[in-house]
Amino acid sequence: MARTVKIVTNTPKAAPKAVEYADIKGQGRIPYGKTADVKIPTTLKRMKARGTGAAIKGTSYLGY
Repeated sequence: MARTVKIVTNTPKAAPKAVEYADIKGQGRIPYGKTADVKIPTTLKRMKARGTGAAIKGTSYLGY
């Protein structure tokens, strides 16, 4: 008894091209944001806690 295996070989189609906007049906296009380099602080400084609860209001802490 011979056994056979059927192999389906579908060739993939071309991938869609990249675009710089989101196209929402019935609402138009929204451009994607651009990337930018950000300066990262490397030293700590003393900061004042504002808008916090009465227990720690006016205290200070270390932050960037």
